[in-house]
Amino acid sequence: MLKICLQALRTLLLVTLFLVAVVVLTAQILSRYVLPYPLPWTEELARFLFLWIVFLGAAYITRNNGHIAINFLVNYLPDNIRLAVFVVMQMIIMFFLVVVVWVGVDLVGKVWKLPTIALGISSAWEYSAVPVACTLMVLRIFFNTIHVLRFGLSETSEASLL
Repeated sequence: MLKICLQALRTLLLVTLFLVAVVVLTAQILSRYVLPYPLPWTEELARFLFLWIVFLGAAYITRNNGHIAINFLVNYLPDNIRLAVFVVMQMIIMFFLVVVVWVGVDLVGKVWKLPTIALGISSAWEYSAVPVACTLMVLRIFFNTIHVLRFGLSETSEASLL
C-alpha cells in the first residue's frame, strides 16, 4: 500500500511540475503577444521547471528500468555471464552518476550566492536538479542490482546498459 502511495506521489509531482510549466509558458506567450509588456520571469521559471522535470523524470524511469538498453548480444549469453554483464554495467553507470553528483554538488556550492537574473533566487535551485536526480538514480540502481543479485535476472530483464 505504501509503495502504491509513493508511486502516486512521484507521478503527481512530475505531472504537477509539468502543468505548472505549461501554465507559466502560456502566461509568457500571452504576456508577450497580448499584454503591452512581457513578463520577464516566465522564461526563467519555465527553464527551471523543465530542468527539474527532465532530471526527476530520468530518476523515475531508472526506478522502473525504463531506460534504453542495448541487449542484442547479451540475450544470447548464458545466465551467469548475463548476470555478470548486468552487474558490471550497473557499476559503471553508478560510478558515472557518482562523479556527476560530486561535480554537481561542487557546482551548486559555487553558484549558491549567485542570484538568477529574472527571479532573483539562488542559482543553486537550478543546478541542484542534477545532483539530486543523480543521487536518486544511484540509489535505485544500487537497490535494483542488490535485488538482481538476490533473486537473479528475469527472462525479460534488460541485462546490458540499464
